[in-house]
Amino acid sequence: MRYLSIVILIGLFSFGQKAERDPRLIGQWITLYSTNGTGEIQRDMLFGKNYVETFTKSGKYILDPQFLRDDMKSRGINEPLDYASIPTFSWKTENNEVLIIDSGQGSQKIRYGFSGDTLLKGYPNGHIRYLLKRK
Repeated sequence: MRYLSIVILIGLFSFGQKAERDPRLIGQWITLYSTNGTGEIQRDMLFGKNYVETFTKSGKYILDPQFLRDDMKSRGINEPLDYASIPTFSWKTENNEVLIIDSGQGSQKIRYGFSGDTLLKGYPNGHIRYLLKRK
């Protein structure tokens, strides 16, 4: 009986922690802006660039190549972007509130929610990124 109770608890814990893909995320999202921990709009490299993030049904997460090029330039790297060196990202969600982005070398957990057709991604540092669903 004790063994059965342990098996049931393990099964319930595994079921409660099941990672899945929230279908509301599937599609292309245009970055609008980010706010800092006090709610002020950040005029950083994301501001006004309309970078696109894509979440596929199969679980691929695709970053806008222009974002990658701009990020390289901001770090002083002026070589052309080597597309073969871009890691493959995947995504999944937990409980329709936590987005997990995996690069194969590690993962990042981001809280997310929606306000109409806007996706809000909340980061541990208090920053929030606002993205509009592309139609």
